[in-house]
Amino acid sequence: MLRHYMDLGGPLMWPLLGCSVLLGAVLLERVWTVLIRHRLLKRPVTPERLTWHRRALVFFTDVPPSLGLLGTVVGVVRSFNVLGGRIDADAVGAGLGIACTTTIVGLGLAIVASIGVYGLDWAAGTPSASTQAARS
Repeated sequence: MLRHYMDLGGPLMWPLLGCSVLLGAVLLERVWTVLIRHRLLKRPVTPERLTWHRRALVFFTDVPPSLGLLGTVVGVVRSFNVLGGRIDADAVGAGLGIACTTTIVGLGLAIVASIGVYGLDWAAGTPSASTQAARS
């Protein structure tokens, strides 16, 4: 099943898969450190360690959508190259559907990372950057 989706999105699905695995690992570590260790077990955590996710998760809000957009562009170019100068709306539509798979995955990863930042800020008891900007 996974291989099917990887084939649908083309070669840029592999870096997106790597991003999803890394994002999952970072979120698990953050839940352990911030939510369980800090909030539930009341064990001391340094302020730097408590807010480390702000730096780590920015990567996942920026890079996967960019990879997804690049995958879309590569897919569109590939679908037009397959046409060889003739116009076939069905072929273009199918190519665009396949190309958009990477964008969907990239945006999905960014959304999960963004929700993670806000949730972890809440669990750590620190205001998020947007909350600080709204107060200014």
